[in-house]
Amino acid sequence: MAGYDIMEVCLNGHQITDSAGGNPQRRKPYCPKCGAKTIIACPECHANIQGYFHSEYSISLADTPVPNNCHNCGTAYPWRQAQIAAAIEKLEMALEGQGAVDVPGLVNDIATDSPRAELAALKLKRLLPKIGEAARQVAIEAFSDVASATLKKTLGL
Repeated sequence: MAGYDIMEVCLNGHQITDSAGGNPQRRKPYCPKCGAKTIIACPECHANIQGYFHSEYSISLADTPVPNNCHNCGTAYPWRQAQIAAAIEKLEMALEGQGAVDVPGLVNDIATDSPRAELAALKLKRLLPKIGEAARQVAIEAFSDVASATLKKTLGL
């Protein structure tokens, strides 16, 4: 029967298993990599995190990628929220004293695959030369964690 299994992921984004429903013996209450608690459902709407897709033709040895957002309500999962918060904090530190920049808005726009993402990437690209080299490296590191592949190309990352 075709359909998604359940994925188990720790709060830091490490996948435990992409088949927690079909193979409950693979589940773990805490992550063996970082020790964080694990979840199988969206904390916001309680929909299961989509794991391996079963079909009569699917055979895969690769793990299903860990999603950033809930397929049911669109809310960023805790690991994605942590990535975005860290990027905001890093950029705010890098831009300290550089004038009024809506850092949370800029980071959230870049972290979301939306029409505003490319505009935000262009704003960031114009802003980077105005800050020191050390601050620029911090900003680039922050955005390389949250930007999509397309935006990384726009930013030259």
